[in-house]
Amino acid sequence: MTEPPLWRQAFDAVERRVTPRAEELVRTEAFTVGAALTRRAVTLARSTTRGATTRFWHLLDLPAGTDVSRLRAQVGALDREVRRLTLQLEAAQRGTERRHTPEETDADSAQSPDGPRPRPARRRAQRPARP
Repeated sequence: MTEPPLWRQAFDAVERRVTPRAEELVRTEAFTVGAALTRRAVTLARSTTRGATTRFWHLLDLPAGTDVSRLRAQVGALDREVRRLTLQLEAAQRGTERRHTPEETDADSAQSPDGPRPRPARRRAQRPARP
């Protein structure tokens, strides 16, 4: 076998010395408390910044990211509802078509002078972006 490159040998040597000390450090209570406090500080800073930018965009009478996310969720819900109602309507129409005479079916399927009506788009709704 060939020897690993020099940079890899240096990395492995440093890793062998640092890893045991780092593992000891992360298992201490002080590290746990520090990590929790850091997480809280980051969350607080993020929410404060988000609130300030939201107010700024609203002062300019523009939508903020939270407004867009909320609207995307509403549009997705409406899309799912329309798709559900369309399927129910199609099922109901198939059920009534079976009960009609052939003459009635021909009259029901007559096309308008403008041509056939377009069908609603059948695509999956996107989920709103996670903050």
